[in-house]
Amino acid sequence: MTIAARVSVLFVCSGLFLSGIAATYVAQREYQLALNELVTNALARVQNRTDLQFYIYSQNSAGLNRVLSDFLEPDAVSIAGAYNNLGELLAGKDHNKASSGNLPPLNSIRGDASITDTSLTSFDKNRELGSTGFWSSLMNNSQTIHLATPVFSPVNPLTKGQTLANFADALNHQNANSSLVVIGYLYLAIERTTLLHDLLPAVLRVFFISLAGMLLCTLLLYSALTRITHPLTQLKQLAGGIVSGEGSAKVQLEEGNEFHVIALVLNSMLEDKENYRSEIGLEHKLLQLQSDERASLLNMREQELSRAAEEINTAREQLHQLANYDRLTSLPNRQLFAEQLNVLLRLCARDAKPLALLFINLNNFHRINESLGRSTGDIILQEVGKRLIGCLRSSDMLAHYVNSVDGLSISRLGGDEFAVVLSQLDNVESAGIVAQRVTDRLVESMQIDGHELVVTPSIGIAVAPRNGMDVEGLLKAASIAMHSVKSAGNSSYLYYNEQMVATGQDDFKLESELRKAIERNELSLHYQPQVDTSDGSIICAEALLRWEHPEYGFVAPSKFIELAEKVGLIGDLGDWALVEACRQMKAFKDQGIKLSRIAINISPQQFTPAFATRVQEVLTAAELSPSMLELGLSETILKDSDQNILKFLQDLKATGVYLSLENFGTNHAPISYLSRYPLDEIKVDRSFVADCDKRKDAARLVKAILAMAKSLELHTVAEGVETEGEYRFLTENGVGIMRGYLFSKPVPAEQLKQLLVVPWHFMTQLQRMVMRAELTSSQDT
Repeated sequence: MTIAARVSVLFVCSGLFLSGIAATYVAQREYQLALNELVTNALARVQNRTDLQFYIYSQNSAGLNRVLSDFLEPDAVSIAGAYNNLGELLAGKDHNKASSGNLPPLNSIRGDASITDTSLTSFDKNRELGSTGFWSSLMNNSQTIHLATPVFSPVNPLTKGQTLANFADALNHQNANSSLVVIGYLYLAIERTTLLHDLLPAVLRVFFISLAGMLLCTLLLYSALTRITHPLTQLKQLAGGIVSGEGSAKVQLEEGNEFHVIALVLNSMLEDKENYRSEIGLEHKLLQLQSDERASLLNMREQELSRAAEEINTAREQLHQLANYDRLTSLPNRQLFAEQLNVLLRLCARDAKPLALLFINLNNFHRINESLGRSTGDIILQEVGKRLIGCLRSSDMLAHYVNSVDGLSISRLGGDEFAVVLSQLDNVESAGIVAQRVTDRLVESMQIDGHELVVTPSIGIAVAPRNGMDVEGLLKAASIAMHSVKSAGNSSYLYYNEQMVATGQDDFKLESELRKAIERNELSLHYQPQVDTSDGSIICAEALLRWEHPEYGFVAPSKFIELAEKVGLIGDLGDWALVEACRQMKAFKDQGIKLSRIAINISPQQFTPAFATRVQEVLTAAELSPSMLELGLSETILKDSDQNILKFLQDLKATGVYLSLENFGTNHAPISYLSRYPLDEIKVDRSFVADCDKRKDAARLVKAILAMAKSLELHTVAEGVETEGEYRFLTENGVGIMRGYLFSKPVPAEQLKQLLVVPWHFMTQLQRMVMRAELTSSQDT
């Protein structure tokens, strides 16, 4: 291909590319203009249609269908719909002017838009929020663009009996714009395919105009290049002759020609042919030197590969260590332990001697992690591993009960769980002696970072072949025995027996019944009032979850709530309690019963980024002000210094709910978090309130908590108040809000309603206690 042809092809390709860019730019601009014009026209028509406002107000579907037909005039609009201000669909029309009820929920298409903003959204195939721009429409033209705009009305929608004329008069009133309210929403489904189809004429026009201009320029360029490159053709023929050795005639070009110098060079090459041959010999030597250099480089690479192979072997050994040994304690992990135990079980079967598996768990280890940090917990786990190795070494007196050190295998199964295998035992009772010796060694105190710590183990023992001859069976039996030790509370180790399985099965059955409790309507809320001791009124009621099972009867909250947290059901129970408490609060409100606030406790497992959104949804559904809901948070949630916790709390506080701290001081957490988090109230736990009028230590703690709360400008509530002495002490020290059996036990909603009907319900009781206190004081004097 000649130079002229190549340049022409390059020019054509560049022209096509630029034409495509121009057409794309025009398409994008026209698309955005068409979309903006459609949206602008729709908004302008919405605000001037008093009949649209009136039909939404009167929920007149027939009238709305007539109005919606006008909004379907643009070809790009396929569906039009009208919603009320609660997001409920009132009417819908498709492009064929037929009524349509197949419209998406309003909250899904508006997303996070405020109630007064117009939203323009689109969703991809996964129902995730997408773009409405040109490129998105080009790639996903089957996806609809959703336009949802609020319909404002100067007429109060709560006013009954309004007519179309009232709406027209209100719109023309000079102060109408200052009192607009959102009466509903207009929804339009805009088809991307139609928008793109309408752009096609303009795009093609630009493209073909650009293409025609490019072709004309190409013809002119090709003609000019042909004339310019004619001397090059002559030079090419000369060069070909030089290369083949056949050329001998020189090319003569005019001195004014641009290629004259090139012709001189080619002519000189004919004269330098012999010199060129000598240069070839020199280059041959240079290539030889380069070849030697490459051979040296290959040798170096071979040495590097050898070193890399050594590093790979080292890495393989490290991976083997990581795959089979615990990183923290260097003990065999669960995988290697299972392999070793499998071998020992085969030896046990061959030699007909018992084998014992000790499953060791550290009691309350999670509290050490929570209070002193995971680094301290890691040090404890390392020390436990060393002590286990130390008390099971070959020189230990335990060798009297175990034949050889080969019969001992220690492993960290994970977390705070360890396992010890005792093989070649003379009798089963030797395993109990080993377990006691392990216990005695582990309960010795440890000095870590200035803290004297003591950990106690719970040890479950399973024996082969009596309790099984496979790895999983022995581990399961030993684990069940270990959990039985924890439940018993008065033993350090227990041998596995079949009765333990029955206990475990009861827990499984209770778990199964708990999963069905919500569906069967077996759950309920009881309410315990918080009493303002200044006037005897109820300012808040704390909702407490109760479960009445048809077979088991009343199930203690401590039992089923702990089980729910363990098996991951607490989220469902907590959400049910939130919805039910807000429903009951709305019922009181509708009945004209005054209750300032209702309180529920939040489990740490509920405290997720989506919780604040869920609270807002429930409050909105119940039509409650956020200030009417109190959320009780535990120290387990707040003691973490993670910035995400602060962000979640700030999001909750932003909704307007009341935040209180439950059971303050019972989790051994540092009190510095109180100044960081946006709390409203501290609840003094029953463990501090009990006998605070009699015990000096309790009195000092209560006073300290009250002083600290006052300095942090936090309200205080005393919980578990049961005696008049406790009441008098708390009152004298400034506590104005109390909850406990002194005033009322937790009661169903109907009984709470009876307490709320009478304002200042507990005033008489408070006056009697004051009188008795004065009488007692006068008798003492």
